[in-house]
Amino acid sequence: MPKINIEYREQETIFDRLGDLPQVAALIGWTLIKLDKDSDSIDLCFTASSEFTNPAGNVHGGFITAMLDECMGSAIVGLTDAQFMPATISMSTDFVKPVPVGKVFGEGRITSRGNSLAFLEARLMDSDGKTLARAIGTYRLLPFLGSPKNNSAPH
Repeated sequence: MPKINIEYREQETIFDRLGDLPQVAALIGWTLIKLDKDSDSIDLCFTASSEFTNPAGNVHGGFITAMLDECMGSAIVGLTDAQFMPATISMSTDFVKPVPVGKVFGEGRITSRGNSLAFLEARLMDSDGKTLARAIGTYRLLPFLGSPKNNSAPH
């Protein structure tokens, strides 16, 4: 597999207008790489710090799950221009390989969406594109309560 190319986006997205990152996103080093409405997907980067490790020195499963949840939830927010706030109903996670400290890359994809529910999948990868963990999730679509800072212009 080719190495992941970290070409940070140049186009404006809804995330530019939402204000500060939620605390959990900031904690795990959430960074947007690409939002692709044509493929209903989002590419993210996270920074797994040494504080996230289990006794074996790998990233704890709870932090891995949080990263996967952020991939899926961010896909809903970004791809719907913040029309919906996702609430996780269920999530199934597969821990494929140990996740090391450092940069971790994530992809979230909407597989099906109705008026009140969405089904998504996500995966975390190393810089070589090898899958470290994957998840599927079901999300309730709630009206987004926080309005973007400025609906007409980027900040």
